[in-house]
Amino acid sequence: MRWPPWRRHVPASPLAELPVAAVQLAQRLPDPEALRRRAKGLAMLDAVLIEDRDSRTFDFDTGWGVSEELASMDDGSGNAWSITFTPVGVWLRGFDHESPMSPWAGEHDFDWLTAVPEPLRQAAAEPAFTGDDLPLVSVACWRLREDEGWHPVRLRSGVAADTPDGSDWLFAELEGDDAAHVAYLQESYEIEVDPQDVEHVLTLQPLSEELVRRLNHERRLADLTQDIARIGYPGPT
Repeated sequence: MRWPPWRRHVPASPLAELPVAAVQLAQRLPDPEALRRRAKGLAMLDAVLIEDRDSRTFDFDTGWGVSEELASMDDGSGNAWSITFTPVGVWLRGFDHESPMSPWAGEHDFDWLTAVPEPLRQAAAEPAFTGDDLPLVSVACWRLREDEGWHPVRLRSGVAADTPDGSDWLFAELEGDDAAHVAYLQESYEIEVDPQDVEHVLTLQPLSEELVRRLNHERRLADLTQDIARIGYPGPT
């Protein structure tokens, strides 16, 4: 593969102690299929609630690449995550723009990309998730198909193991329960939603015209045809 600019110019450094928050995140993350289903539910719920795709927080693209799917989050304030699902494994990266682990706070001086398994390096070096030739990552984990757990990534040496990297809050909607997401929607979008309707979508049950109208009286099931196809959500009833 062709190495990105931020990879080619990073000097070799000794390994740092694994970041505590990233280790804890790796222990909390569900298996890839559960993560994939949750991410699809979050994306579909946003598609129902928000017409403009560019204004949504969560998205899922089943056609991201050849045999690859991408789940993503962008809060519009500079914080984001993405999860690349490939036939051989999964690459997860998060970016807290205020974290000391951001490359703008201090260069990633550990050549971390070489520590990522070769089959996932292309996903880890994806140009879409860089800015000014720097990787938009403050925390990352990977998991190959045959693995029984997630592996946190060392991004930098010479920093304390308890340096905050965004792990404790970036992925809350992926890890949280349905009730927590209802509270998130009510606070973030200032709307009232029926918890049962939210659970219906987050558990990937087929949509109906009535459900869509209850969640957003300005949306219709026909409006969601392209979103349903892109997200890979089950067909409507």
